Amino acid sequence: MKNSVLYLGLLMSFLTFGQDSKSEDLTNFEKVYYLDKTLSDDDYEVHIKNIIDYKDEIKFSLKITNKTKSFLAYNSQESSIVVNENSIPVTGKLKLIPISKSKSQTIKVDRNKIAKQKNFNILLDGLFVLKENSTSLEVTDFKIPMPKKDFNFGDVTCLVSIPVRKSQKMTIKIEMNNKGKDYIIVRPFRVGLKMPDNNIYTSKNTKEIIALAPQSKKTITLKWDRMPGGNANDMQKVPMSIIFNDVFFTTNNKKLNPVTIEIIWDEELTTKN
Repeated sequence: MKNSVLYLGLLMSFLTFGQDSKSEDLTNFEKVYYLDKTLSDDDYEVHIKNIIDYKDEIKFSLKITNKTKSFLAYNSQESSIVVNENSIPVTGKLKLIPISKSKSQTIKVDRNKIAKQKNFNILLDGLFVLKENSTSLEVTDFKIPMPKKDFNFGDVTCLVSIPVRKSQKMTIKIEMNNKGKDYIIVRPFRVGLKMPDNNIYTSKNTKEIIALAPQSKKTITLKWDRMPGGNANDMQKVPMSIIFNDVFFTTNNKKLNPVTIEIIWDEELTTKN
């Protein structure tokens, strides 16, 4: 009986030593690789690939696909990496993801003095659905020729320039500077020119919907050509107005629940490299 107990004790000691030794094996690898991971739900799909732990830094590519009918905003700085129960903040950029589109970014995390681990977790947080409000923001018509070069609505300042103005061709650029706290959804293809014939002609060069983040700038370019009406609608000579009907919208933001994603060691790839 004593021999059995002694044998069991030695066996447990051996197993424990083996586990400790095995857990330290990762320090022998300059680069530790991990398996790609994909997670999907009703609102988005996230794909994480090229996951490498190298020189006290964890690095990977993060791609988010928008499955909603609104813009998604991803503030990566609200996410974190959890290594051996140590939470490490993520440094990254805000990404605005249009409907049915994907955006990628490279995430880098300073692991510092925390030992390499075979598994770690990514806490994916900071995802928001930017649901567009039904009523647009009112914007005063902008006159051409321009008595001034800018206009405002709410906390957004817009600077207007006209790099091209010919009889049958005109290009207008509007630089938007959002100094407020709200996201603004912009539909540039609804911007119109009101001509002397009292008709409003919308820009046809873009169908893209834009999201303007708080404390950010964006420029839209609008083009018109071959205006009907001959001399009566000569864009180089006649007075016009830029009309903003249902162009700018604020949003009602819904934050999505954070998700924990387990990342697993790729032993085969690590030992090969």
